[in-house]
Amino acid sequence: MSEKEEVLRQISEIKSHLIDKETFFPYNYNACHVWSVIAVVLTLSMMPTYQYSIVLGGTLTSILIVFGFLVEGSLTKKENESYDIDDCTKRQQFIMQNFIMLSLFGIVLSILLAQHQLYVVIFLIWLFLIALGQFAVGFVLNVREFSSMAMFNISMALILLALGSYFNLLEEQGLFFTLVQTVVIFGLAVLPSWVAYRQQTLVSNHQKACGV
Repeated sequence: MSEKEEVLRQISEIKSHLIDKETFFPYNYNACHVWSVIAVVLTLSMMPTYQYSIVLGGTLTSILIVFGFLVEGSLTKKENESYDIDDCTKRQQFIMQNFIMLSLFGIVLSILLAQHQLYVVIFLIWLFLIALGQFAVGFVLNVREFSSMAMFNISMALILLALGSYFNLLEEQGLFFTLVQTVVIFGLAVLPSWVAYRQQTLVSNHQKACGV
């Protein structure tokens, strides 16, 4: 065995001892950018597709969300391989299952609410549900920005829902509807991408400082 191979073997053993594969949570922040794009597409296309056909709207929403999970799964697998982890960790499974359940609940509610043309409520429910998932991500990754983003999204969802209910704007497709769409895009697309970019920059700078 060459000296280089021996060094690599020792590094691998050290890494294996340092990493608790049951609780460790490697995360590829590119997944946030993917979900941001999906959020924009869904926010802009959801109402027209549901108006055209409830089945079409539900199908499109389901396809895009499944696509997002497949891409994130692929990114997660690639990230885990860099740490010699063959399968998902328990925390990764928790986060994935959490978002899957929230998404299924959101899809079912969207179909029911679309039948009554309550599109404003649909957007606010998605904003609220995804924010709950963001809280979980913030806790697992120990990234304060995720928790702050979740709190902002939950607060905006509740405030807009209260205003819409009080002023009877929940069936509105004018200015208030546009405001809700803007908040949803900001909360589920702009903010997550910004947080992900910031974390990627921090990780990159740390690796450079460590000479990795």
